[in-house]
Amino acid sequence: MAQRKCGTATALQQRVKEIPSLQTLIQQTEQKLLSGQNRPHVEALPQQVTIPVVVHIVLDDTSMVTTAQVLSQIDVLNKDYNALNPDISKVPPVWQSIIGNTRFNFCLAQRTPGGEPTTGIVKVKTAPGQSYPISNAAPDVKYNSTGGSDAWDTRKYLNIWVTRLANNFLGVAAPRGFGYPSEQEGIVVHYTAFGTTGSVGNIYNLGRTSTHEIGHYFGLKHIWGDDNGDCSVDDGIADTPLQGNNTYGCPNFPVLDLCSPTYPGIMFMNYMDYTDDACMHLFTQGQVDRMRYFMENMVVTLSASDGCNPPAMFDFDASLSNISNPIGKICDPGFLPVVLLRNKGIQTLNTVTIWYQVNNGPLTSMKWTGNLASFAETQVTLPAANVGIGNYVLKAYTQLPNGQADQNVSNDTATSRFRYDAEVTLPFEEGFENDSFPPPGWDIYNPDRSFTWERVRDVGRNSNASALMRNLGYNTNDQIDDLLTPVINAQGADSVFLFFDVAAAVYSDPNSQRNKWDTLQILVTSDCRKTGEMLYSKWGPNLITRQSPTQTEFVPTPQEWRTDSVDLTATALKGKFQVAFRNISNSENNIYIDNIRIVSRSLNPLLRQNGVLLNPNPSSGIFWLTFYPWPQDLMQVSIYNVQGQLITSQPASAVGANNRMTFNLVNEANGVYFVKLIYRNGAKTIKLMKVR
Repeated sequence: MAQRKCGTATALQQRVKEIPSLQTLIQQTEQKLLSGQNRPHVEALPQQVTIPVVVHIVLDDTSMVTTAQVLSQIDVLNKDYNALNPDISKVPPVWQSIIGNTRFNFCLAQRTPGGEPTTGIVKVKTAPGQSYPISNAAPDVKYNSTGGSDAWDTRKYLNIWVTRLANNFLGVAAPRGFGYPSEQEGIVVHYTAFGTTGSVGNIYNLGRTSTHEIGHYFGLKHIWGDDNGDCSVDDGIADTPLQGNNTYGCPNFPVLDLCSPTYPGIMFMNYMDYTDDACMHLFTQGQVDRMRYFMENMVVTLSASDGCNPPAMFDFDASLSNISNPIGKICDPGFLPVVLLRNKGIQTLNTVTIWYQVNNGPLTSMKWTGNLASFAETQVTLPAANVGIGNYVLKAYTQLPNGQADQNVSNDTATSRFRYDAEVTLPFEEGFENDSFPPPGWDIYNPDRSFTWERVRDVGRNSNASALMRNLGYNTNDQIDDLLTPVINAQGADSVFLFFDVAAAVYSDPNSQRNKWDTLQILVTSDCRKTGEMLYSKWGPNLITRQSPTQTEFVPTPQEWRTDSVDLTATALKGKFQVAFRNISNSENNIYIDNIRIVSRSLNPLLRQNGVLLNPNPSSGIFWLTFYPWPQDLMQVSIYNVQGQLITSQPASAVGANNRMTFNLVNEANGVYFVKLIYRNGAKTIKLMKVR
């Protein structure tokens, strides 16, 4: 890494491009900071603020970042943010008087969000060579579900992810007030630019990357304002000189540029420039005022966090960490509650009583027995319950660990919210015309909590709305998002078919080879999405309804829609089911679906009775054999004339869509023919009359 690269401004620009409405939020936050940082006021913050830090080491070899390296970084932060860094004497005399001291102190967290002792360091092993792009401030490193590490409560902890960043970026910040989900707030730092020892590199070896990114986290801009050198944008700080562009390396003072052409020039030694670690020395008092105002008004809960205080320990402390079932949508009125029991006590847990209650219903209990070590946990399945259609809250709590009074009742209770929706029958239709989304009884699966299915107005197939996946702005490959129908009861149906309208486009040339395309799949699930059978999958040239590549957001014209159909019979008739419309994003362009229709079709009574139907009969030459159900033991079908001569024959593999086999006797003479169906254990003959 020859030159410093911070991804904060780049990630934010990309995010605004994908979600233009964020620009208004960012402008409002900036205006709030500008108006507040210079206004005389009495701070609600204490003079000294202590900030708990949790460091998530997310690497293929987590030992590359040692505890000593983490501690060295905490030491640097405490010195840099309190103007105690030894190299502060290198600040030119002209600026010595405006050196700022935030009075922010950083500590490695001593307690987890759940109140247990911790080192403040979390280690997660990734795939070999795994690196993370800075797009959207590197969200994949911030979730267990995508191979990263879930943030600790960002209201109470400063989360630092130490990992391998792609494309030579050293760090990226996601501050509050700029449109990032709360669980993504914090900073990400490349592991060779973290701390002052261990795996640290040669140039960015004094921990100043974290100092820089935490400056962004507390609302600071780059000192040059990210205006590409044209002096049009300032950093919003009065006592930092106007600066045209970033500064690399370690220049000699003074440095003049087009924006500050006279002495003393630009403040290249400021932590918010791009100079080498050895040449970064200060925050100004103006920057400190902005950061303290940001802390007081945006993240004040950090200052009141108890994360730096070791927790009290008790001999007997049984806790319910969470309820894993039921939660969200359930697909059956009967369910088994499942809770996570955790022993937070010093003594081994052998028995505990667990109670639960649904809404204000009766209490149900069970006595758990086992051998649960201190800070170990286990799943416990509670007695079954039943509910009707509606929304519910399940509350569960522990009592009498090892027969003793629980010494810390604050963590005994867990709750979950769930619902059981009415089933629907066929025919079923949905055109997304009503404002509620997902529609009643529908559900969305959005594991990365980013882009997902949404309702869009004024775009539809002869309608006023449709469902949309914005793949153009979804800059994460192979992410799955499901839109699921209500539970459907097709009892009594002979066959079930899905029809829906689709419109799609791609960003890339549709003729590109080996491109990763957005994919639309249709799955049928009979167990509330635990498993599913895929019945439809289209991508790229097979999916799109606009043939030309489209680099702007695709909005279909009335002619750019297509109706697709899926035969659901084989899976839908096994029992109650849901249909999942699955989007797999690869950053191409938008996919729309509309006018969803799931219908049943009745069998001809003769087909139901006999298992096979020849139609038409008499025939002019072309006729079909239709089977019900699929003829698993059929070997072949042969046709003979009245003289017993073989006219034609087809193997069982010729049975195609809709369980149908087609024959053509147009060139044969009129008269009587015999259609012989040969099975493994017998045969059946049907008489056919051919007429002109």
